[in-house]
Amino acid sequence: MSFDLRLEVAQRLERRVIGELRARGWTAEPFGQSLLTFDIREQMRQVSPATPVRWMPDIIATKPQRTRMALAFIDAKAGETYQRTGNYDIEAAALDSAERFATFARGCHYFFVFDDLGVIRPQVVRGHGSLGPYRGRGSGTPFVVINTDHAVPFDSVFGRPLPKEISP
Repeated sequence: MSFDLRLEVAQRLERRVIGELRARGWTAEPFGQSLLTFDIREQMRQVSPATPVRWMPDIIATKPQRTRMALAFIDAKAGETYQRTGNYDIEAAALDSAERFATFARGCHYFFVFDDLGVIRPQVVRGHGSLGPYRGRGSGTPFVVINTDHAVPFDSVFGRPLPKEISP
């Protein structure tokens, strides 16, 4: 699958996740590589060694809590392989970048959200995932697989959708 097609599928999931977050009272916006122009994205791919900026989170979201503002970074992961294998797959570089980003943005949350709305933290992927075999598709970089049983439901992390207000 070409990068452009993968980007289109990813952006569709990102819009869906942003909508799901907003329905739960979060303020959510796009963040990361998809906001950059084609030229910058292509040139970033040529930086050696690879920069973690290539794997920035896709979404930034905030929500007031009782004592402070919650800030979450989300890397939306589109793909259907898990339906056949029971495993989600995450590029190893994306996992490394997520861990660096979470360290840099202390006090913030970082999540991988998949298209079935399963949610996994990078620490869980690192602790329970394993290096997956390359199958000749996608970006061509190593990836980590983790059983979908390690995911938690979207609602348990981000809350349930708020009731829709009745229009007058």
